[in-house]
Amino acid sequence: MSASPGRQMGRAAALMMGSVFLSRLLGYVRDAVIAYQHGATSETDAYFAAFTIPDFLNYLLAGGSLSITFIPIFSRYLEEGKEEEGYRSFSTIATVMGAAMVFFVVLGEFLASRVIVLIAPGFPPEQAAEAARLTRIVLPAQIFFYLGGLLMAVQFARKQFLLPALAPLVYNAMIIVGGLLGGREHGMAGFAWGVVAGSFLGNFALQLYGARRGGLSFRPRIDFSDPGLRDFIRLSIPIMLGFSLVVVDEWTTRVFGSFLLVGAITWLNNARRLMQVPVGIFGQASGVASYPFLAGLAARGKKEELWETLSLTLRWVFLVSSGVAAMAFVMSREVVLIVYQRGAFAIEDTLRTASALSAFSLGIPFWCAQAIVSRGFFAMKDTWTPTLVGTAAWVVALPAYYLLQQSHGVFGLALASTIGILLYAGALYGILMRRTVGRAGFPELAEYGKLALAAVLSGAAGHVALGATARFLGWETPWGAAVRIAGGAATVAVVYFYLALLMRSRTVRTIRRGEDLLHPPAADGGGVTPS
Repeated sequence: MSASPGRQMGRAAALMMGSVFLSRLLGYVRDAVIAYQHGATSETDAYFAAFTIPDFLNYLLAGGSLSITFIPIFSRYLEEGKEEEGYRSFSTIATVMGAAMVFFVVLGEFLASRVIVLIAPGFPPEQAAEAARLTRIVLPAQIFFYLGGLLMAVQFARKQFLLPALAPLVYNAMIIVGGLLGGREHGMAGFAWGVVAGSFLGNFALQLYGARRGGLSFRPRIDFSDPGLRDFIRLSIPIMLGFSLVVVDEWTTRVFGSFLLVGAITWLNNARRLMQVPVGIFGQASGVASYPFLAGLAARGKKEELWETLSLTLRWVFLVSSGVAAMAFVMSREVVLIVYQRGAFAIEDTLRTASALSAFSLGIPFWCAQAIVSRGFFAMKDTWTPTLVGTAAWVVALPAYYLLQQSHGVFGLALASTIGILLYAGALYGILMRRTVGRAGFPELAEYGKLALAAVLSGAAGHVALGATARFLGWETPWGAAVRIAGGAATVAVVYFYLALLMRSRTVRTIRRGEDLLHPPAADGGGVTPS
């Protein structure tokens, strides 16, 4: 007997969470190697800035949204029993869009020096030249990311998650290998070459194997009348044309960060990577796992069931992410010291990074929320609304980036990022609720309010507890920081849980009754095939 759709979605979510957790762990090792070898210097700033042009190319061709735009198209062919037509559309999209990516990569190689001064205007000439050199190394990786994204989308449409889940692990592992083998002799270029190797092996070669094992049929094909290509372009155009805050937030902090002290971009990058650990594990993994099921409900016009499934997923993610946000805010110094402070990464770097992390941490629940809520729109084949709302949120928040950077440096830039994602997630949630269940969704808002208040109060309790231990247990040593993290996390978690229980949070009461939130009973949309 096959498992229920809800349990299948839960297993998919658990698999993706495990993948993201291991990927973030390897990402920590990667960043720790960079911090140990190079600290926070002009070269590390140049390295992180070097990803801006490649990221923009990926964004320009909607490469980062392939799992969103291609899954509904390929899923429709599978649902209608037209698998061969689906593979013809795949071949057309891969050929046409792959050729476009190759063209832009070659163009980027020639224009890197001119463009880098626009995206990092605060860099002196030598640093800009280094950023351009590193950009030229990592640019070809976008070809493998793009084609690999299509191959992953084919597997996701078949509800096969294993090999796509391995892609980021291989990618990060190869960056670490590149840094260890070439970091000392070639500087940050060793890590850059690791990016290219990791994208080829993890994101392309491994995914090609997985898709072919699932029956992939590919022949180079150019047919601009192909209905799948037309649908793909129609869904991708909003993403290509918009400047959604989700995408441009990191670019914006890099641009404004280039005017701050040397090391500012590295501090912001390291803090953002720490913030992205819980966002990836809980928000992105849940969004990826739930998307095929939401798409199935949307295809059958079951908007109320779509909202119920999405809300259940969002409630438990908000519960966990709010608690983690409180912990990260209270213990930012301790976390940064444990993760980064060694070798060339000094105490000043720790304090600056912790300052940014404390501001970024406030946005963790909202980054998680948007990863889930946006997929409600994508499941209904609406890519315009998230893009337009995200663009509006960025425009509204843009003055905050400038003003807070001027007054509070890296902390201010991170806080502006949090303000922007709060605006985006809140607006997107309200619009989706109105389109699916209307005012019937209002009771959900009270639940999120209870969890947010409990998180704030538990964070205050953790701050008081850590302050009481400061006289005999400082945070400046790895041992002291580790003990403070353990004690502070336990304090926040216990206070948070019982405060939410006292506030009659139904999400917490569900946990107390022993029900498994990973296995929602009302989900539908197909099964998960082991990959």
